[in-house]
Amino acid sequence: LRNNVRIQKLDLADMNSIQSAAEEILQKEGKAGGIHVLLNNAGVMAPPKREGTSQDLELQFGTNHVGHHMFTRLLLPVINEGGRVVTVASTAHSFGQLNFQNLNYETEGAKEERGYSSWGAYGQSKLANILFAKGLSDELQSANSSIKSVSLHPGVIGTNLWRYSPKWTKPFLNALMTDKNVEQGAATSVYCCLVDGDEFEGGEYLSDCQIAEPKEFGKDESGSLRKKLWNATEKMIEENGFGLPNLIRK
Repeated sequence: LRNNVRIQKLDLADMNSIQSAAEEILQKEGKAGGIHVLLNNAGVMAPPKREGTSQDLELQFGTNHVGHHMFTRLLLPVINEGGRVVTVASTAHSFGQLNFQNLNYETEGAKEERGYSSWGAYGQSKLANILFAKGLSDELQSANSSIKSVSLHPGVIGTNLWRYSPKWTKPFLNALMTDKNVEQGAATSVYCCLVDGDEFEGGEYLSDCQIAEPKEFGKDESGSLRKKLWNATEKMIEENGFGLPNLIRK
C-alpha cells in the first residue's frame, strides 16, 4: 500500500502553488490512468483578524472556496468519467452570506464596505463550498459528463482546524462542541467517495452518510446564486493571471 501513496505539496492559499501542484498531478496521475475521486478537504476556520492569501483574497474564502475551485478545475480534464468530486462543507453554511460587492472583506477598492467577522467569513466560505458542488454538478451535466459532484458536513470534530481558538477554550470545545471523533468525522467523506455513483444525481449535500437539506441559501432552488458565484470565482482566478482549461477532456 505504501508504494501507492504519494504526498503532494500544495498550498491552497497560493494560486501559484495550486497551479504547480496541479501540473505535477496531471503529469503523474494523467499517465497512470487518471483520477477516480477528488476529495476537497482543506480548511481554515475563524482567524480573529482578516488575513490574506498570497493573492490577498480573504484567507477563508480564498482557501476554502477559491483554492478548491481552481484546483478542481485544473484537474477535471483527467478525472475519469464516472468519477467523483467531493467537497467538505459544514453546517456553518447556515450563518454564511455571499456579498458579491465585497466577497473578500476588502478595506479599499471594494464596491461596498464590509466589516470582517471571523465566523461570518467562515460561514460564507462553507456556503460557497455547497454552491460550488452544485454549480460544478450543473456544469458537468451540461457537458454530458458522468462525473458526480457532492458536498457534505463532516460533523464538529476536535482537530487542528480549531487552532485559532484561544488555548484555554480547547478543553471546553472538546467537551461541549464536538460531536464526533476523527474516525467518525471522516465517515461521511469516505462514504461520499466510495458509495455507488447511482446513489447521487449530482449536487447533493450529505450529513451522517445521508442526503440532507442545506439551509435556504444552500438550497439555491433557482440555481442563480451558484451560477453567480461560479462566474465571480472564475473571474477572480483569471484576473490574477491564471488560465482555466475546458471543463472536461474532449
